[in-house]
Amino acid sequence: MNLYLKTLAGLEDLAVAELKEAGATNVVAGRRGVSFDGDAKVLYKVCMHSRFAVRVLRYLTSFEAANPDELYRQGARFAWEDLLAPDGTFVVDATVHSDGFSHSHFAALKLKDAIVDRFRGKTGKRPSIDKVRPDLRLNLHISGSNVTVSVDASGEQLSRRGYRPRAAKAPLNEVLAAGLLALSGWRPGTPLYDPMCGSGTFSTEAALWASGLPIQAGRKHFAFMDWSDFEPDTWREVRAEAMSSIEPVETPIFASDQHPGAVRQTMDSLEGADVEGLVRVKQMDFFKLEPQTEGGILVFNPPYGERMDPGDVVGLYEQLGDRLKFHWPGFEAWVISSNDEALKRVGLRPHKRYPVFNGSLDCRWAGFSMYQGSKADQFKKPRA
Repeated sequence: MNLYLKTLAGLEDLAVAELKEAGATNVVAGRRGVSFDGDAKVLYKVCMHSRFAVRVLRYLTSFEAANPDELYRQGARFAWEDLLAPDGTFVVDATVHSDGFSHSHFAALKLKDAIVDRFRGKTGKRPSIDKVRPDLRLNLHISGSNVTVSVDASGEQLSRRGYRPRAAKAPLNEVLAAGLLALSGWRPGTPLYDPMCGSGTFSTEAALWASGLPIQAGRKHFAFMDWSDFEPDTWREVRAEAMSSIEPVETPIFASDQHPGAVRQTMDSLEGADVEGLVRVKQMDFFKLEPQTEGGILVFNPPYGERMDPGDVVGLYEQLGDRLKFHWPGFEAWVISSNDEALKRVGLRPHKRYPVFNGSLDCRWAGFSMYQGSKADQFKKPRA
């Protein structure tokens, strides 16, 4: 199968490594996605284990269409009856970057009409639209006049792990949180501090990783289970292998926030993921927090200034830098922010910066090292 993993900008290399570990071949990174080849077992493993996938798609067909009428004609030529029963259900998700189409919804409607009309002509019946759990979820992508149609293997987005409390405010995307942890160099076994935890996405993703559980262990349904060529024996084999190879890694993880509501949300997230016993959670202002380990990594998603007075944001980042320098020597701190000026006010030179997006916000994921003593001391030769 020709397959495609959709991810977030900046996480493509992480997805490549995952795919190769799953046995994928012809792995090629693009922007916000990675193409690859694999059989059913590879596909099922990727859907089960990928921390960095938003969706996984299976390529069906591609053609040229400069306008809606051409999209209809070309779409009606494909043998949809080989994939879907006349009384089945489907839905079309569209992404369009083309002057020939007014908007994505209209393009999706045209392809839907082409599919329905082909079925009527071939069978006298027509499939129905189901936006919640269709038998076939199609992905339509148009760039200029190039049209690609794929079928969604995952169903509900793989980034929706199922542990998020509904009341969570401005939560970090689960895939982004997992990707930021990986980009920082954090791995299970390394102490982790999430001292402005908010709804607890960093802590929950870290705890899931440390638990050894497959990231989608709790999911009951994937879209590929509704395909006509689904291999249930292969799926059972993949799931059995995943659940029998769980190897938890003892990892100190600390989550805290000064707001009691955030603490409650974090505890709800951890309970939803069934990892509440792996994270120590308490209500605490970061500026009063002290290290509980000899070293480790701190992760921050502080306000960027979108809803705060700019002066308050600058002051917050200055305080953050001061607290890190004087109370957390020997640690690394990583901060995501879209506010470059505020990042400069941390007062530490980042040793690494990754460009990422938090939703539509163009951000940096900046890493800072707090050395014991001065930075120059790290390069002094030991006395003979």
